[in-house]
Amino acid sequence: TGRVLLAALPSAEFTQWLKGCTLQRLTPHTVTQVGALRKVVAQARRDDFCLAVEEHELGVHALAVPLRNLQGQTVAALNVVASPQQMQAQTLQRDMLPLLQEAARELRGLL
Repeated sequence: TGRVLLAALPSAEFTQWLKGCTLQRLTPHTVTQVGALRKVVAQARRDDFCLAVEEHELGVHALAVPLRNLQGQTVAALNVVASPQQMQAQTLQRDMLPLLQEAARELRGLL
């Protein structure tokens, strides 16, 4: 969800956020290099979702989409997590992304 929210920030705000933050390694898969994080966030902006594979916690895949209000502003994010034993990352994206996107569309009028 964090990357989806970062993807919604204007470029200058994102850069300012990066200046004040220390990217800590939570797992061996966590992105901790500023340039790599910029690329991941840019990809989330282009894709309009983000899939993180064992970056926050080992054994956890997370898929997130932005929640936007009626003005099109991202105000929150909606996510789902699964363990690799339950669902591979590609399957999570294939099966759950359309459901998350539909839920985000349905919630738009409430935000």
